[in-house]
Amino acid sequence: MKRYLLIALLAGTAQAADTSSSSSALSAAPHQQDLKNVRKEIDSLKKDLAQKQSVQKEAQSAIKESEQAISQTRQTLATLEQQQNRSAQQLADLNAQIEKSRRSLTEVRQRVGQMLVRQYKNGQHDAMKLMFNDSDPNQSSRDLAYYQHIARADQQLAQQLVAQQKQLQALSAQLEQELARLNNLSSRKAQEKTELEQDKSQQQQQLSKVSGEIKQGQSKLTQLQEDEKHLSNLIAQINREIQRRRAEAARKAAEARKAKLAAAREAARKENERRRKLAENAKKQGKPVPEEAKKPVVVKAEKEEKIDDVADDSAAGRAFASLQGKMKMPVAGQIAGAFGKMRREGTAWKGVFIRTASGQPVHSVADGTVVYADELRGFGKAVIIDHGGNYMTVYTGLSAIAKSSGGSVKAGETLGNTGTLDNGDAGLYFEIRHLGRPLNPQAWTR
Repeated sequence: MKRYLLIALLAGTAQAADTSSSSSALSAAPHQQDLKNVRKEIDSLKKDLAQKQSVQKEAQSAIKESEQAISQTRQTLATLEQQQNRSAQQLADLNAQIEKSRRSLTEVRQRVGQMLVRQYKNGQHDAMKLMFNDSDPNQSSRDLAYYQHIARADQQLAQQLVAQQKQLQALSAQLEQELARLNNLSSRKAQEKTELEQDKSQQQQQLSKVSGEIKQGQSKLTQLQEDEKHLSNLIAQINREIQRRRAEAARKAAEARKAKLAAAREAARKENERRRKLAENAKKQGKPVPEEAKKPVVVKAEKEEKIDDVADDSAAGRAFASLQGKMKMPVAGQIAGAFGKMRREGTAWKGVFIRTASGQPVHSVADGTVVYADELRGFGKAVIIDHGGNYMTVYTGLSAIAKSSGGSVKAGETLGNTGTLDNGDAGLYFEIRHLGRPLNPQAWTR
């Protein structure tokens, strides 16, 4: 129901605006809507850029971490390679020692074998034969001791070589295990490095994509900001022209009122002169003076009702219907356009026009909800409040709006500041509507 009332209200107000002066043809409203759209797009683009820049920072951080991990992996691989080289060299040295020990053992075994062969050929009493066959017993004893010493030395050397060979083989096995472990670790680190480099490549691709999108977005944002600046300048220029036209219209209206009053006074003077002559002629002829000649025509300047009592919070919490006869006007000033009287444009006022200086605060006359807060063609900026009980109030000709649609207001709250109507009149146009029908605001005041 409220929606239909609002549509009907706006339609009625717009119809009244169609007859306003030619200055209404010049309007910043379409450009202001374009400006709103551009600003909305700028805000949306800024949010999108902020998200992409966040992704960009995350990608850059991830790439930096990947580079650090790759660097650490490379250092680990280099260390492993050095360890592998040392272990391989040690293994080669051990193998050389094993081979040398094997050759030494072979030589000892060959000597021992030769000795055994000789013993076998000469029999088990080779030493006794040596003693009896030698002409010098002392020399034979020395030879026998020497012979036994060599035999024991060869046997001991052979045992040492065998033990050394086993030890070297054990060390060789350990080195081979260490080499195998290092090779396995090196393979895993190499695979890890490959995966890190692949991950870094993917992150760089993502970073490149996001950076490109950010660059495009920033370019678009720059263009939008230029459009916003251009629209703002255009709107300012249009508003200056509107203000100039309004001022010119107000000047012409004042001149027209002055000329109308002068013409009325001239017509009254002529009529009074005619009535004076009519009275003189009647007296000369001895006739009674006509009634019309007895009363002079008096031209009075239109008296404007002054408003001093402005809406405040005294009406807060009260039903709108209960304010009839007690309501206070939304702004101080003088009523220059009364309800039902004809306007210069040829239509009747459906509310009251309160003449006042621009920039004066405009107050809500009662509690309610803002259902409209924007430009209203023919009346400039407007605020419409739903007070419940099918009552609405309309405030137009504002230079600035302090409330937004959908918000609640209390009696006495500031809705904005006064400005001028599109016809150049400075002040506030105020309406009361019930079920969509206009009511006389003056009948609601004290």
